[in-house]
Amino acid sequence: MDIIVTTPKSRMADAAQEAANCIQAGGGEYFRRFHSIHYPRHMKIGSRIYYVENGYIRGFATISRVAHVPTQGMQCDTTGRWYSQGCFVFMPADSWRWIKPIPLRGFQGYRYVHPKSIGPRLWAMIGQAEIVGGWRDKRPEVML
Repeated sequence: MDIIVTTPKSRMADAAQEAANCIQAGGGEYFRRFHSIHYPRHMKIGSRIYYVENGYIRGFATISRVAHVPTQGMQCDTTGRWYSQGCFVFMPADSWRWIKPIPLRGFQGYRYVHPKSIGPRLWAMIGQAEIVGGWRDKRPEVML
């Protein structure tokens, strides 16, 4: 099942740098860490993770693997930041797709892309989302 997460404003520059590094390297992967106890148990390989940035769902990437790291955690190659133990979800950089922005306020945690979790209106908007670019394209401006 697909999920939606928010990139905090304090991490936007890191996310942009990670994308730039992947483009420069010709590929790579992104990861997202969830707490060991409260992780989206219904997501699986092939599910999409939609990202909210600055009040809009901007795009998504496709999960290629899920790893439960019980001990030391992982380090981000871009920021050098250590992430403690948890559920790590990996997405190839080339799976990223920009979509025509969909308004949605940021939130903590995650939400399943399901009418009961996000409401029928947002469910329909995501289902009809227009892809406007790929992983090597610049972030599109808000086009409402």
